[in-house]
Order: sequence, then structure tokens, then C-alpha cells
Amino acid sequence: MEICEKGEIFVEKDDDFVFDHTKIILRGADGEFFYAKSDQRIFRSPKIDINGLDTIRIPADRVWPLADPEFTRAPDPLPSTCYLKRPSLLYYENTPDKPDYDRHILTEVGACEILRVHPHPNIAQYLGCIVKDGRIRGLGFAKYSITLSQMLKDGTPFNRSRCLRGIEAGVSHMHSLGLIHNDLNPSNIMMDGDDPVIIDFDSCKQEGDELGSKAGTYGWTLNGADYARPENDLYSLSKIRADVMKDNIEC
Repeated sequence: MEICEKGEIFVEKDDDFVFDHTKIILRGADGEFFYAKSDQRIFRSPKIDINGLDTIRIPADRVWPLADPEFTRAPDPLPSTCYLKRPSLLYYENTPDKPDYDRHILTEVGACEILRVHPHPNIAQYLGCIVKDGRIRGLGFAKYSITLSQMLKDGTPFNRSRCLRGIEAGVSHMHSLGLIHNDLNPSNIMMDGDDPVIIDFDSCKQEGDELGSKAGTYGWTLNGADYARPENDLYSLSKIRADVMKDNIEC
């Protein structure tokens, strides 16, 4: 087995949050996923002995949705130059309650299938679904090197006006197709030189649809928005514009 993800889980105690356990997601040689818990802290014990873990299998039908035969299939195997997107399984528990993994995956596939037929240079290139045993195990995309968020954090020089024009063009294209992104922020925008590329469509809905549990990133989305409306994205765009132009540097 190999470790795919790990994260420290905190719980509320006496008006504070304290460490409870480390959650570990593992993948077996057959491609199946498991989870385990450890009382080791990640940063204090970076090397976790997986042989001593009590692993619990994650059933495929609890996470991965059935693939519609009409969905685009990604190249198999997916080239190393491409990006394979899978949902984080850190919040999965072997209980009746579970995150809506399957619904979020299908939401993204639905939007990406539309965008594949109507491509745009400022929207990530979708390559199709990774399917195993009839279920969607991930989505393939063209790979981009860095997020707008990281470029801003690093102070990397780039043409900020051109970047903003590209983001606005991508959003306008989505809106013309009746799609609302609902989660625009600098971490969901990759950079290809000075050209931005919008990614992450698991909150993307048809205009007028109810948002549900995937309603954007705190601080970047319109408060109180319950439905997919163009103003959701326009608000996020205004926040991105202010963040990108706050230093008003053109290179």
C-alpha cells in the first residue's frame, strides 16, 4: 500500500480545538482505497509505519459514481504530462453519513462535458473520465504549472491586466453557455505564462440551479447565495481584481 493523503484532525474541547488523530488514506496495489487513523502527529512523526495501521476499505460504491456511457473517456493510461483529479477522501468515514462524493464528481463531469464541446483558451482543457469497473475514479485535465494564488504569494512578475482580461473572458464564455462557476478564487486559476486558466468545476451549476453543499470558498463568494447566478461569479471577480491589482505592478 501507498499513502495518498494524510491530515491532522482536530476536535472542539473546552472552547478550543485540540488534536484528535491523524487520518491517512492509502491505495492498494489493486487501486482500491483504504483509510486508517493514527495518534501520531504528522509533523512530529513524518514517517508513518503503514504496516502497523488498522486499515478500513473504502467501498467503491460509497465514493465513485457510475459512468454514463456517453461521458468522454480520458486516455488510458493518462500521460504523465496530464493532471489526474480525484476528490480528497480525508473526510470519508465508515458511517451512514458521508460527503456527497458521487454527486460532486458528476457535477464536475456535467460542466466539463459542456466545456469540452465549447472550449475556451482561458478554461482548463478537459480530457475525460478515468473509469474502472464502470465507475468514475477521477478526471483528466491538461496540466498547468502554478496557481495565480502562488504567483501572488511569491511576488512573481506577470502582466496583471492581461491576466484579469483572460479570467473575465473565461467567465463570460461560461455564462454564455448557462454555466456559473460559483467558486472563483486565485487558487482555482492556473497560470500559463501571463494567461490565466480557470479550473475546478465541482461547484459549477447551470444558471438557476440550487448550490447545495458546494457553495464556494469562504471569503471569495457572495454571502447568502443559494442559487447559481451570474452575480455569484461577478462578486468573486471583483475580489480577484482587487487582489491582483492591489500592488498595481505591470511587467
